[in-house]
Amino acid sequence: MNEIIKLIQESLTDDLLKKEHKKPQKNFLWGHCYIATEALYYLLGEDNVNYTPSTIKVDEITHWFLKNKNTGEIIDPTKDQFDYPLNYDKSVNRFFLTTTPSKRTLILLNRIYEKNNY
Repeated sequence: MNEIIKLIQESLTDDLLKKEHKKPQKNFLWGHCYIATEALYYLLGEDNVNYTPSTIKVDEITHWFLKNKNTGEIIDPTKDQFDYPLNYDKSVNRFFLTTTPSKRTLILLNRIYEKNNY
């Protein structure tokens, strides 16, 4: 799992950010939680059936990650953007905004596939 997360993180760039997230930030992961989580979900392949997209509010912003439906395990590919631990107990299960990978997520996935013969 850590290898997949590393591949995702290494492929994140500012051009993948939504317009409202393009202001300078101290951490390169900021603003990428949705596409990083969506990419992770699809990279998990058949194992993704055990995970559900989830969100919590962090400083009035929605933060996305995956939560195991059976064990409650949290997989958060952009958690390192925060200088403090997150309270995942307040999470809400969600659906992604699209039924297939979003445009930005497709770009991210293609980068990962091309760089790593994934």
